[in-house]
Amino acid sequence: MSDLLSVRKLYIDSRFLKSGTPSSFDFELPEIVELPRDTVAYITEFTAVCGWDTVNDSNYKFYIVEQHSGTNKGRVVELTQQPYDSESLRAELETKLNGAGKLAGMGTYSVTRTTSAGATGNVSLGAAYRYYSVSVTAGNFWMPSHAQLRNEGFLSIWTSTFAGPVYSAANPRDTNELFNFEAALSDPSSPSATAYLSTHVSSFIDLRSKHSLFVHSPSFGNYTSIGPNGTRTILLKVPVDSAYGSVIHHQHSGHPMDFIEVSTRGLKSLTFELRDARGNLVGLNGGHWSMTIVFAERPR
Repeated sequence: MSDLLSVRKLYIDSRFLKSGTPSSFDFELPEIVELPRDTVAYITEFTAVCGWDTVNDSNYKFYIVEQHSGTNKGRVVELTQQPYDSESLRAELETKLNGAGKLAGMGTYSVTRTTSAGATGNVSLGAAYRYYSVSVTAGNFWMPSHAQLRNEGFLSIWTSTFAGPVYSAANPRDTNELFNFEAALSDPSSPSATAYLSTHVSSFIDLRSKHSLFVHSPSFGNYTSIGPNGTRTILLKVPVDSAYGSVIHHQHSGHPMDFIEVSTRGLKSLTFELRDARGNLVGLNGGHWSMTIVFAERPR
């Protein structure tokens, strides 16, 4: 095989894209790379910067059901897409909840931020998780979970019973990715008054937004993987273990069977996409990413 394979490595870098953006681009090789029979590819390393916004196109919608004087209404509060820390996100949520679209008669919303150590706890706040408490001075409310929002049966109830706007159940783009409220109805087909409260407390606040990145390519590989949403174009899963603005560096697992089928073809123009677990393109705000592809003979 060594006599036939003229190129052993490809260095892919989104800075040198032919067209598109770092999230989805075409990459042109300077020559045709012929891959003989029994050739496989290993992605040995991946490097990127956590440059996507805390609130972005995949998680900017806050769904809420409000109740006052026997009337229920579903509302979608759209948060501004940008980077946040836990305090600035708190302020944004409070401002938007008190903005246009509230059910008539609903009071003033307040969003407070505290930690598991308490507001004046003596333990290190670095060891305490943070969460939000949302309250309203008049009326009651509750927030659907991500599982409910993805349920087509709930979508029907959301639009009919709660008069909420239509959304995509396949991808509701909800803020449950950042924080969620567990007091939501367990059975959306049978609304219960006990779910409506004047105060709800969230889970811990997770500002990372993305826990994994997925490198896709419809032009490279033989569709031998299956992703979270059934996609067959994933080449690599990259864990996100860094905060906003930090560098992600991922190396190959070392497993001999962790390869991509690429034999008997010629490579010239390749397409790559950077997506999250739900299939949304991940914007890097001007940042870039790179990876190394190594070709070898299929393990025997």
